[in-house]
Amino acid sequence: MTTRRTRGRGAARAVVTVLLCLLVALPARSGAAPDAAAVPDGSRSHYVGTFNIYGNIGHRGDAGDWIRDEADAIGDLTAGDLDRWLFIGLQEVCEAQGERFARELGMRSAFVDTGTKCADGQPYGNTVLFHSAVRILPPALLPDTDGRGGRRGVVCAVVRAPGAEHRPEPPVTVCSTHLTVGGAKGGERRAQTGFLHGGWRPDGVHPLGADGPVLLAGDLNAPPGAPELDVLYGAGREAGGPRETGPQYARPTYDDGRKIDYLFSWGEGDPGRWQRAAVRRTPNSDHGFYYAEWSRGARMG
Repeated sequence: MTTRRTRGRGAARAVVTVLLCLLVALPARSGAAPDAAAVPDGSRSHYVGTFNIYGNIGHRGDAGDWIRDEADAIGDLTAGDLDRWLFIGLQEVCEAQGERFARELGMRSAFVDTGTKCADGQPYGNTVLFHSAVRILPPALLPDTDGRGGRRGVVCAVVRAPGAEHRPEPPVTVCSTHLTVGGAKGGERRAQTGFLHGGWRPDGVHPLGADGPVLLAGDLNAPPGAPELDVLYGAGREAGGPRETGPQYARPTYDDGRKIDYLFSWGEGDPGRWQRAAVRRTPNSDHGFYYAEWSRGARMG
């Protein structure tokens, strides 16, 4: 597992302050209508995202300028204000690719090695990007019930939003994961979601969410109506709103028109509120960049 802090992209992004008044119109690139706006309650909303970057099969470990282009597009979603991003989960990541995303976005990174090698020999797994972490949880491998195929993993960090050190705002646990793929793998995915919600105790005692909100970003390789997602929908809230039962999906995240990428929140107390969920399509992956705004305790209007 690695963590890394880099400088932001400099003065060029600072000049966009005047554009922040346009944020009420975001996401301009999504093509999806925003959800209901939150009633202001003094809590600042933060953007979160999840992105399967197709890093090995699609890019064979390349950490080149396509990552810079993706980072620029992510910055555009918040009019250049990268501090609006609480975290981003990346899947199908070769380690150097996650590190470059962190550099380009002025963030830090934590990585879980799932034991598979990328085409160029790099470790392969998932990355979580954030600005400031209280601690990085020990990463874990997900249940592999049939013992076949590559292992899947989860990596989490306990983070604070940029500037939160000056506000009485408790940290949030944020995670990136990628469940097993395959039409016959529903049972294994059910074991994996059960592990993530309740079965895994990173400190040996407490499950995720025992001490406050958890935000899970990931490619879950199942549509919203799949029974393996029951535990997540039953216990928490998904950024896109009510559970969909089938196509046409409001926000498809995969090239074949399915929604298989998710942002969930749960935990003791209020798991927060979601708004403005959307998908940004990209030529650099077979998945879209799925993102939304999340805030603590905002009342929905």
